[in-house]
Amino acid sequence: MVRIAHISDSHLGSSLFQLTERKEDARKCLKKAVEMAMQHSPDILVHTGDLFHSPLPQNDDMIFVIELFKNLKDKVRVIVLDGNHDIPYGYRYNFSPLRGLETMDLIVSTGKGPYATFREVYDGKTVEMHLLSWTSKPQFEYFLNSARPKEDIALFFAHDIPVVSENLPINFQYYGCGHKHNFWLDEEYDIGRPGSTGVVNWSREMGGKKKLIVVDIDNSGKNEYTLQTLNDVREFKFITGLDITGMGMEEVNQTLRNSLGKLAPKKTKPIIIVEVNGLIDTQTERGIQRKELIEYGEKKLDPLFLHIEPNWSSIGPRPVTLSKPLDVEASVLEYMKQTNDAYAEQVKELMPRFFGGEE
Repeated sequence: MVRIAHISDSHLGSSLFQLTERKEDARKCLKKAVEMAMQHSPDILVHTGDLFHSPLPQNDDMIFVIELFKNLKDKVRVIVLDGNHDIPYGYRYNFSPLRGLETMDLIVSTGKGPYATFREVYDGKTVEMHLLSWTSKPQFEYFLNSARPKEDIALFFAHDIPVVSENLPINFQYYGCGHKHNFWLDEEYDIGRPGSTGVVNWSREMGGKKKLIVVDIDNSGKNEYTLQTLNDVREFKFITGLDITGMGMEEVNQTLRNSLGKLAPKKTKPIIIVEVNGLIDTQTERGIQRKELIEYGEKKLDPLFLHIEPNWSSIGPRPVTLSKPLDVEASVLEYMKQTNDAYAEQVKELMPRFFGGEE
């Protein structure tokens, strides 16, 4: 039997919202993911790309990775692929930072090219591994369709798999990929994507999951999966589903304040993101007290960062058509109806009192 622990997309060096603290968080998230993986005693630890956020990583991140992988030497076979963030484009520096890790024999990767294969024996069975770093879709399809595994157990690891599951060859026992930052596992076709080790791009990852994928493949080629949730070391609080359509400025401000007031972070210095949707008029938009709301949230919750995402749309004055412009009563009611005034029905009941109807 061979056991694979699969992680991806650590983006060391990234700083969400330009927060320097997030660079340290990214290192802690990777270390935590590796420690969780090693608890399963894998034969292979594979990271399917974007280990770094830049092909020119800072010394702090490179030294951290060297020390991390040195501690894994002789314990597990470490495979790391080049992701799109690891490969230099337009730099005078021509090589991915993974080349240095390869020369130190800390990892196996694809070398100077995008594709490589190798074999190793586990539990008396030869396992054939096909590695494909970030490349174009035509090149991906070329390497995929040209692959002819000769061993009974064959694995295919790529930074991204840009083809539908049904079009993948059936002669690989497990396909591992990354790139999309959110967890996905198709046990029917044996394709796994763990997601990133920490939050990198909140707008893409909000609502998604991140999991360590552990794959046990027996000598007959049958897979068993063990999943373990990967939580960011920093607490994230997402407020979603806020729809302020048709609200006035006072109602919007109170709604946002109430939403912040309900939060109760469990860790110190969380990151709080409030996504606000809807359709409002320009006057209401001008009256949203974002500065005061952020100050209120910071005082109450003491976050590392609080962000209000203005995902609403604003409309200007709307045209109103009056069928009887000289009829004041009819014109008032038509105006309120066309502007979706919440008090239209109440005004309609009271209107006769002002125009000689009821006393």
